[in-house]
Amino acid sequence: MTDTVLVTGATGYIGAWIVQDLVKKGYHVRGLSRSQQKADVLKQLIPEVDMFIGNITDPDSVKPALEGVDGVFSVATAVNPASTDATAWKADMANEIATWFGAIAAQPTIKKVVMTGSESAMGWGDQDKPVYTEADWSDVDDPHQYDAYITLKAVEEKLAWDFAHDPSKNTNHFQLSVSLVSGIVGPALLPWSNHHSSPLSFLSGPSVPDFKFFASDVRDVAGQHIALYENPEAANKRVVLNNLVARVSTVAELVQQLPAAEQHIIFPNGIATVLNADVLMPVLNLSYGYAVVTKNLARHVGGNYQYETLYPQLYRYQYQDFIQSTLDGLHLAAKQLLTADSTMK
Repeated sequence: MTDTVLVTGATGYIGAWIVQDLVKKGYHVRGLSRSQQKADVLKQLIPEVDMFIGNITDPDSVKPALEGVDGVFSVATAVNPASTDATAWKADMANEIATWFGAIAAQPTIKKVVMTGSESAMGWGDQDKPVYTEADWSDVDDPHQYDAYITLKAVEEKLAWDFAHDPSKNTNHFQLSVSLVSGIVGPALLPWSNHHSSPLSFLSGPSVPDFKFFASDVRDVAGQHIALYENPEAANKRVVLNNLVARVSTVAELVQQLPAAEQHIIFPNGIATVLNADVLMPVLNLSYGYAVVTKNLARHVGGNYQYETLYPQLYRYQYQDFIQSTLDGLHLAAKQLLTADSTMK
């Protein structure tokens, strides 16, 4: 019997690929979107998906999508840490997980949840380790964090695990797996998702440090999510996803090789200036007093660390060429931006 599964954030960068790959594998797929307009576009692209409109912070709106499904790919996050008030958005995240996971737990048919997490939940904080694995957690109370998103993802995941392991809350005993996603490269199925790819977000300027970053092709991100759903060995595990390593300067060099028309349509305000890491390192290492440049960021600029998974057997990467994956994404982004409405909100 083929499983029926729900993908939240189905019209996003990762979610759309998960939907497409699940359909190809024969699953009965439901997609959840907050936008009817975006849902209609995805439905045109993948007619087999059944689209539902709802918000994961509103139990009544998601109940129809959840009823009768066997598993959930929880890709969307509703909380946006735009506020500088960390206490407020941490409270919002606690409410989101309690509400959303509560709605999942209320459905007795659901036995597996795969959640999209982030490597920022394991490798950040005021610590200087050469190697990070899934056994590590970022320090959510680190006063030197410079990006609320980093703390948010660690808080979100901890809340998710607390819920999943609490039988008084997880009343249907669903199993949780978390994909710890790093940077993402590769093509976006839907044009409004282009800006979520790492090369586009890094180089939107006006300037950016030449930091080291880890990444995977978005098609591997989708593939690993599905592998975590299908493999019983992945139950109750958080699994890091990154097989590509690069620096921002490498991406900038690739972008500058694109035809001028493609460069302009992707970066209408110009390509960011990449700041030399050798010049920045001494400054960053001394800049504890500044909110946006910290020892944490200095470590990433220097690049003296790496991630290793404890579970290499759970997924075999299909896309191993960073340059090709990046160019695949950039060329398609230019084509989509020239021919489609990519500004849809």
